[in-house]
Amino acid sequence: MVMKPLPKTNIREIAQLAGVSVATVSRVLNNAENVRPATREKVREVMREQNYIPSATARDLSFQRSAVVAAVVPDLQNPFFYGLIAGITRVAEENHFQVLIFNTNEDADKEYRILETIRERNVAGILISAAGVRDKRTGDILKAYQAGGTPVVLIDRYIEGGEDLDSVMADNESGAYAAVSKLIELGHRRIAIIAGEKAYSPVYERELGYRRALSEHHIRIREEYIAYGNQMADQAYLCMKKLLALPKPPTAVFCGNNMMTLGAMRCMIEKGMEFGRDISLVGFDDIDVLNDMGIRLSVVDRSEQEMGEQAMRMFLRHLEDGAGGRSHISVPTRLILRGTELLQSGRGDTKGKEQ
Repeated sequence: MVMKPLPKTNIREIAQLAGVSVATVSRVLNNAENVRPATREKVREVMREQNYIPSATARDLSFQRSAVVAAVVPDLQNPFFYGLIAGITRVAEENHFQVLIFNTNEDADKEYRILETIRERNVAGILISAAGVRDKRTGDILKAYQAGGTPVVLIDRYIEGGEDLDSVMADNESGAYAAVSKLIELGHRRIAIIAGEKAYSPVYERELGYRRALSEHHIRIREEYIAYGNQMADQAYLCMKKLLALPKPPTAVFCGNNMMTLGAMRCMIEKGMEFGRDISLVGFDDIDVLNDMGIRLSVVDRSEQEMGEQAMRMFLRHLEDGAGGRSHISVPTRLILRGTELLQSGRGDTKGKEQ
C-alpha cells in the first residue's frame, strides 16, 4: 500500500464519503461497541483510502481525550529496549497514562502494519524507536500523525524525513570516541569494531566515533577491522570469528551494542580466550546479567530508562502547551572501565607503531 500525501480530509468528509454521521465516525475512532460491524469496516476503509489520521479534536467529539500512549520498539529481547519501556511506563503511570507496547522485531513491514493499526486506536501519542528508518512509509505515516494532532517522539534512532519530529537520542559518537581513545591510550593499535546495520543512526554515529579516534591519534583505519552485523548476537559471533581469523587479528574489539557484545564474547569463550587477558573488549550499553554473574565488562553506558522518561515527558509537554516538533534531547554516555579494556598477557602488538 502506497502512502498518499499528508491528509487534508477531516472527520466530516470521512462521514460523507462513508455515508454515515459524524458521530458514527467518532464512535469508530474510539472503538465504541454500538457500531454495526459492516458500518465500522466501511468507515475504516474510507479512512485508509484517504490516509486519514484522526486529530485529538475528532477523537474528542464523543469521548474524553485518550489517556493511552503507544510505545513502539524493535526488539524487546534487548535489555536496552526493555529499560526504555520501563522509563516510559514510570512517567506514564505518574501522570495517569497507560502504555500500549508494540514489538516490531526489527521488521519495517510489521512496523508499518502496527502504525496502521494504531490509527484505529484511541491513542494520545506515539513514542517510537523505528525499524523502518529509511522506509518512506514509516516517515510519511508518523508525519501524518503529527500533522493530525497526535504527538510523535523518536527515541534512539532518527528516521529519514523525520527532521520535524521530536527526538531523544544518546551521544553515540562521543561514547564510541571515548572508548576507542582509551584503548589507544593503553597501547592498542589493532582495534576492531563490530557494528550493526549502517541504516541506523546509532550505528553510523558509533562508527564515526571509532574512525575519529583512530584518525586523531594518527592510526591507519583498516577496513578489515570494521565488521558489520545486524544488531544481533548471532551475527556478531560470526563477525568475531572472521576478525580472529585475520593474519593479524585485532588486539582489542569495540562492540556496537549489548547483544553484539554477547555474541563476540561467546565466540571468544568457545576459542578458549579470556577477554581482558587474551584480547581486550569494550561494549556499548551495560549488561546487568553479566554484572550479576560477576563478569566485569568495560562498557560505554547510557541510561535507557532516562531516555524513556525524557521521551514521555516530551510527549506530555506537547499536550500541555501544544508545541510543535523539533525539540531534541541528547542523553550523555559515560565510559565505565572494569578491566576488560586491558591486555594482561601482552599478546599481540599493543605497543609503538602499528605493524
